[in-house]
Parts: sequence; structure tokens; C-alpha cells
Amino acid sequence: MEYEVCTLSDRPDLVDDVASLDNHSWPEFLQHSDTENWHHLYTELSDWTLMLLSGEKVIGVVFAVPVKWSGGITSLPESIADVVAQGLALHRRGAPANTLIPIAALVDPSVQGKGLSSKLLLEIKALAKRRGLTSLVVPVRPIYKSKYPIQSIQSYASWLSHDGFYYDPWLRVHQKLGAKAIHIANCTLTVKGTLAQWAKWTRMIFPHSGQYVVPGALTTIDVDKANDCGIYREPNVWMKHPMED
Repeated sequence: MEYEVCTLSDRPDLVDDVASLDNHSWPEFLQHSDTENWHHLYTELSDWTLMLLSGEKVIGVVFAVPVKWSGGITSLPESIADVVAQGLALHRRGAPANTLIPIAALVDPSVQGKGLSSKLLLEIKALAKRRGLTSLVVPVRPIYKSKYPIQSIQSYASWLSHDGFYYDPWLRVHQKLGAKAIHIANCTLTVKGTLAQWAKWTRMIFPHSGQYVVPGALTTIDVDKANDCGIYREPNVWMKHPMED
């Protein structure tokens, strides 16, 4: 389908539309994570928030952060919050980046299934190349992992379909664009809340301590009844994209 490409800094008048798509694309509990600096993607880092427009409708958005990365696995940011913090620090110093990290790619439900997720990745890579960045690495959130929350991320990330590509659709999208998995992270995002908060976010009850399966979560949440606390630690798969055509 046809679309126009621009950044949020090009079209700040569309910020509410971007925010609406953002807010409706995640399970409610993820809106209460430790990534408290997310709002900077709408302000200081809006030059890297890329949109696909159909007319005046935002049909896709990718939030990305430019960072300085040595290329080593151990130097990858430890969390999504760290990605944003590093990008902000570079931006505020006026220091050059060499790597772009897309941390979310969202497609409006009305146009899902039309290949726009791939287009978002291709467009954000093209933007990175135009601006002189030499690496594109992505902390991928495997979308079908929530169907298998008790399986380890290490096991799940190894599952292949009969065609030899990843079983997970979002991992497959990256793989078919030439990306390779370079690291599996057990936790790049944390949600911590009281049991009342978790009950509100999930419409569930948590009567005893232990592990609970929560809709939309990639792994179980750990509930500590005595301390009135539930903690979720979200894993992901870091994938590196080729920059050459």
C-alpha cells in the first residue's frame, strides 16, 4: 500500500495520533514499566520517531534511539530505559552516534497483515544510513512468546518453522530482512507494582505467592503476597541488521 514517510519532528501536529497508537498497542501493565524516560521519544528524540502516513492517518510508527555502540555484546544497553538514557545523553552533549536502536515498531490494527512492519524496519534503516550511522540493532519483543510464558526465552528463540525461519512472526520479519540474533536478554524491561495495581492492570486476582501467567506477558510474573508486590521481567532477542543493500 502507498504511504508517506516522515518523522514526528516533521509533523509535531500528529503527536496525539502517535500517542494513541502507542497507548493502544501494549498490554496495560507495560505502560507502568521502569522505562520512565519514554516520553523523550516524543520531544528531544522526535527526530528519530518515524511515521508512515496514509493521507493524514498515522498507520505505523517506529521509535528509535541513536547511541554509541562498540559492537560488542557486553556493551549492549542493559534495558530499554538504558537505551533511551544513552541516546539522551549523546543528544544533550551534541556527541555523534554510530548505531540506531529501534525500540518499538507499531502498526495500526486496520492495516495489519499488509507487510508494513517490514516497511517500518526498512524505512528506519534508510533513515539511519542517510544520517551516517553504521549499525542497526534491535531488542526484539517476540510477539508469540506470550502464548508460551513458561518456556525460557532461550528455548523459545530457537524454535523454527518447517521452512527454516523462526517460528515467531516478529523474529521472522527481522530474519527475512537479513538480521541475525546476537544476544538473548532475560530482562530489558521491568514492571513492579502492588497486587492491587496488578489486579487493575490485568483484571486478575493474586491470592497466593508464586508465579502467574498474565495475558500479554512474555513470561510469568513473580508474586510476593507478604510484601504486596508483583514483578515482571521482560526478555527479548537482540538482532543486528545488515547495513549494506
